[in-house]
Amino acid sequence: MQVKKAVLISFIVSVMAVVANAEDYTNAEIYTKMCSKCHGLSAEGNPEKKGPALNDQTAHELEISLYDLKSGGLNQSSGTEHEIMEHNMKKIIEKGMNYEPKSMSEYIFFKFNPNAKYYKKVSESKYTVSEIYGKMCSKCHGIDAEGNPKKKGPALNKMTAHEIESELLEIQRGSVTQSSGTDHEVMEHNQEKIEDKGMRYSPDEMAKYIETNFYKK
Repeated sequence: MQVKKAVLISFIVSVMAVVANAEDYTNAEIYTKMCSKCHGLSAEGNPEKKGPALNDQTAHELEISLYDLKSGGLNQSSGTEHEIMEHNMKKIIEKGMNYEPKSMSEYIFFKFNPNAKYYKKVSESKYTVSEIYGKMCSKCHGIDAEGNPKKKGPALNKMTAHEIESELLEIQRGSVTQSSGTDHEVMEHNQEKIEDKGMRYSPDEMAKYIETNFYKK
């Protein structure tokens, strides 16, 4: 029993030491000192070190990846590149630079992703995402996001927040990566009308609102 207690105390002390050391570094310092070596100073990626770009991912996508790395790749298929990232994560933690995936993902997103400007402007809006959905989006997508065939509005209550957020980002970008098509062009036009009415919103917040209130498994 005494041995178990000693081991437990030792473990707790070691964890507390890591957390205490982590407080000495900001996300900016950790990223610059460690992450930028493989992902670039502006998160643009580094092909030579097989470090993917991070400046084209949402905060939600980054957070999922970081959680997965810290958990040992539970949600990822095994592979050399991912194993290298797990190894690098351990080195970062050993150096006392442990960090919260959520705060780090938000730092990277708002610092380097050009689409972060859409999120920053949300505070300027006089409307909540609930009001915007009810006043504008429900006309084509239904009060309960069930869709409206007459207006060619697809159902949103079968999509995850991640899927909806990706679609909304593409629409706000002006269909940068989407193939052209009548339905999508109509959505872009509607997006312009929404913004003209001062109803700019965060794709992340709108997606979460729709999933939370209407999603049907």
